[in-house]
Amino acid sequence: MKHWLCLSVLVTCSSSLFAQTAPTIHELKASPQTVHRGFFDASLKPVLTINSGDVVKLETATGNPRYFEGLGVPKDKIPQELYAVYEGVEGAGRGDHTLNGPIYVTGAQAGDMLEIRIRSVDLRLPIAGQGFVPGRGLLSDEFPVAKDRVLWLDLKNKTTEYAPGVVVPLKPFWGVIGVAPPAARGRVSSGPPDIFGGNMDNRDLIGGTTLYLPVFEPGGLLSVGDGHAAQGYGEICLSAIETSLKGEIQVILHKNKRLQQPRAETPTHYMTMGLHQDLDEAAKIAAREMLDWIVELKGLRRDDAYMLASAVMDLVVTQVVDGTKGIHAFMPKAIFRK
Repeated sequence: MKHWLCLSVLVTCSSSLFAQTAPTIHELKASPQTVHRGFFDASLKPVLTINSGDVVKLETATGNPRYFEGLGVPKDKIPQELYAVYEGVEGAGRGDHTLNGPIYVTGAQAGDMLEIRIRSVDLRLPIAGQGFVPGRGLLSDEFPVAKDRVLWLDLKNKTTEYAPGVVVPLKPFWGVIGVAPPAARGRVSSGPPDIFGGNMDNRDLIGGTTLYLPVFEPGGLLSVGDGHAAQGYGEICLSAIETSLKGEIQVILHKNKRLQQPRAETPTHYMTMGLHQDLDEAAKIAAREMLDWIVELKGLRRDDAYMLASAVMDLVVTQVVDGTKGIHAFMPKAIFRK
């Protein structure tokens, strides 16, 4: 009897402890009241306040209905959710950078770090768009006439038939994940990525990965959007397969953990990011960041880490079309036995 009572008390205490530590789950769906478009700004009022460790279920929107109507899609084929989100928006632009947020993280201050665990990312709606415009993109001088197209997504099989006999596998991710820039910078375009993250267009930030961002303003003011169904490294025409996504993130606050650039982890690799107008400089930033991280994590001498990186680290072109170009570096975790 005493044994049973002790076990019962232990189970009760464990259940109580779990209840106290279980994260709060929030929902943040794209709506005219919960999105901002095309910019980051520290003066924006948060649309959601969370605590460290909380989970946010997101539904993001990409695709102004007038864009699809202009390409000949009947109104009854365009999801009604998009009409609601883009109500009152002028023009017929696709509206890729329709960002959910900002999200205020209680206790976050300048000099802290946010850990954003991307628990899942998935396709939300079956319609997507892609296009290019004159003067933009890697080969802009070869394609002087704009082109846009609609793509229909197979949500079950996660594919799209790009052309007869050409089937593209879909690997969804959010192209934009960022915090507010320093208030002194004012309103900043969401086009180029920056030290606060933003439009990194990093196709490796899929479900199961973790992104680390520096905090510059109280609450961090995190925003997420720009859903991509698929994108190649480089994103050479300036557009991925742009679509609406759903998923979950968990946000964890790390006090007094200052970062110089965004970092990330996959289950198998450490990832650092270099962002610069010059691709060579972006590569140097990504490499330096990786050396710093490995020295910090593993206690290696910096010159040894430099040679190790030359032996096993990969440099990948993230994107080359957003003004500020991106390189990310991959260091395999499996080589470290402790």
